[in-house]
Amino acid sequence: MTMTVHHRQRQVARGQSRTDRLEYRLLVALAFIICFVMVAASRTVAAFRGRRVDTRGQSVFAEARASAHATAGYAFIA
Repeated sequence: MTMTVHHRQRQVARGQSRTDRLEYRLLVALAFIICFVMVAASRTVAAFRGRRVDTRGQSVFAEARASAHATAGYAFIA
């Protein structure tokens, strides 16, 4: 009987883990879209003003992805 109880507890934990991963991926996807627009706009404005575009050695996609992962992590603190 205890094997069945432990098995059910593990199944519930796995289901919650999957839900957490899905939620995190959705948050990252949403944050990526926002960050991508902001990074692209920032670089475009800098280019139009004649300033040197600071790429930090990253593409627009890489910078937006890094920003999205950093931002999504803060959502789970609260």
